[in-house]
Amino acid sequence: MTPLSEDMKSVLRRWNSGALDEIDRARGSRPAGVHLTGTAGSGKSELRRELSRLGGIEFSDSVADAAVVMIVVDASAPVGRVEVEQWRAALESTPVVFVVNKIDVHRHWREIVSADSDVVAECVPRAVECTFHPISVRLARTGRESGDTAMSVESGLGAVADRLGALLLQATALGSQRKYAAAVQDCASGARASIVARARAVTGGSDTAELRARRAELVGERENLGGDRRALLHNRIQRVRVESLHVAAEDFRALVAEAKATIDGAGRAELTHLPVHVAESARGARNRADAALTARLRTVQTDLGLAPIPAESSVADDPLDIGEPSRRRGIEDLVMIVVGASAGVGLGRLVVSPMALVPAWAVANTVIALVLGGALAWWITRSRALVADRAHLRGWMQESLARVKSSVEQRLLSRILDAESMLASAVATADRDAVARIDVALAEVDAELRRLADHRSALLSACDRDLSALERGLERFRGPDRGAFVPREPDHFSAARAEPFDEPVRRSQ
Repeated sequence: MTPLSEDMKSVLRRWNSGALDEIDRARGSRPAGVHLTGTAGSGKSELRRELSRLGGIEFSDSVADAAVVMIVVDASAPVGRVEVEQWRAALESTPVVFVVNKIDVHRHWREIVSADSDVVAECVPRAVECTFHPISVRLARTGRESGDTAMSVESGLGAVADRLGALLLQATALGSQRKYAAAVQDCASGARASIVARARAVTGGSDTAELRARRAELVGERENLGGDRRALLHNRIQRVRVESLHVAAEDFRALVAEAKATIDGAGRAELTHLPVHVAESARGARNRADAALTARLRTVQTDLGLAPIPAESSVADDPLDIGEPSRRRGIEDLVMIVVGASAGVGLGRLVVSPMALVPAWAVANTVIALVLGGALAWWITRSRALVADRAHLRGWMQESLARVKSSVEQRLLSRILDAESMLASAVATADRDAVARIDVALAEVDAELRRLADHRSALLSACDRDLSALERGLERFRGPDRGAFVPREPDHFSAARAEPFDEPVRRSQ
């Protein structure tokens, strides 16, 4: 038998691991017997019994061990491509006797035989040897039972038996060689299919799809880098500015309202401690505004994905000097004293005027009028001074808190501007670092893509070399002069070679 080339062995070993073992088994096979198969209801069992009675024919249970394969089909309809595909292995490795049974009950059996031969020729162009035999097992059985020799000849079973005998004799010399050649062809086809599938998978780009998607993602990230965060920084800084100033203004407005209410209800002793209370309240408002701004800036840093930036020193412990209320008493205070005294004396005289009607109380009337007038004058003067002090403290408080509010707003705006500058610098630095990181990642992806491209090119070249090696190896198994596998068209049934069936079919009684 023609040996395999070393290149072909190497290719089969790489792409079809069990090919060499299968070829060795085919090389050492000794095919014998007939393997009977066919379609359901075609009369396989009856045909086997009739052939067994003729004698000289042994049956095999597997196609691999059989020297001849006999396929039985019904003459009612042509076989389909599905059935032929099931018999492909047998047709490509073993001589096949294609039996079309029941021609005695189907008038158009000739068209069926022709159609069957066409389907086999089209589906299995590498069939080893295939002959078609129209028969009638029922006519053969009836002729045997009745002793009608003409009917037995007309059944066509004798021609089938003669063909099987000739093929079995031929199998002694060519059976193993045909099995061996068919195994080589089958294993080579499997290896070729694996090579082609691998080449298609490589050229399809499935191994680089993930890398290309990653590269597109990195390029898009680099193109969009910075713009989004700069816009976000501008938006958040503006929001922080508006919110910080608004909250600080509301806090100072509430502080002014609270101080006004306290002044309106405070006595002279309470007014003495009011400046200290206003200073503490203003310091608390300033510290709250500063802490709220720090928290908002931290939130902006988190939203931008930046590392925490060192904050400015807190002003919580810094003293707040808003000054002391200073008041110089002027001419209005003297006028108030004179007015209060005159008003008190007048009220005193008005109160004691009924006592003037009693002469005995004249001296007492004068004394009482003076004492009562002095007391009323003192009370009016003191009350008017308290009202004046409250008005003075209210004005001082409003002016002081307005000055503190202005300084707080100035500090907030200054901190916001400094933070915006620092955050913009941090964003630019982070963008540069991100661009450098993306460039490194892109370089790695590009290097991997180049490596895969080189690997793909090398693999495709290897696939081409392996396919060429397979073709060169198969050249040894082509051609009748090499005693190997010869692709040929299957033998078609000819009416001239079946003389009895050119006559009308005689039906058995």
